[in-house]
Amino acid sequence: MKKVLFILPALLLASGLVAYADLEGSASAHVYVKVDPNVAVGAQAIVDAGTVQMGEFCATVQFRVDANLQAVYLYAAASPLYKGDDPTNDEVLPIPLALSSGIEIAPTNANPMEGGSNVAAYTSTSVDIDGFPGTTTEMICFESSQNNHFSQDVFVTVCWNQDDPEKPTGEYSGKVKLWALLMPEAPSGS
Repeated sequence: MKKVLFILPALLLASGLVAYADLEGSASAHVYVKVDPNVAVGAQAIVDAGTVQMGEFCATVQFRVDANLQAVYLYAAASPLYKGDDPTNDEVLPIPLALSSGIEIAPTNANPMEGGSNVAAYTSTSVDIDGFPGTTTEMICFESSQNNHFSQDVFVTVCWNQDDPEKPTGEYSGKVKLWALLMPEAPSGS
């Protein structure tokens, strides 16, 4: 039994598991954290597009995009405009989107990468925007002129075409939405 009691402390000492009883001791550890990409989007709540009798007209919605990367992919969607803010109204046809115009996406301090256009063409993808049926656009990658971040207003201009000379009078409304995405790899040059 004495042999075992003598060997056990010697094994613990050799393996480094025993701390010496000095008057002071310390240890340190290396700590690290990875900051993940982050983006937030806010929107102007209500936009008055004015009045129209006939023809194409546009409205610009102000969004705010804040991201901790300089390259941000943006795309938008818009709905037709419905009488009485009612997308379920079957009696009055909505004012349709001017699909051939696309949606202009204009950040205050960023440009489309690789010489692209800031007018996003509509796709055939349908989306629900807070209960309103909408159509999305293609994605455009924008690079900020700010120092390795994207914190700025983004102006989104959508056009509709009121082509019915007998359209019932009144207020017609719909929705516009902007998405901002952060991708691990932007196009070359970022």
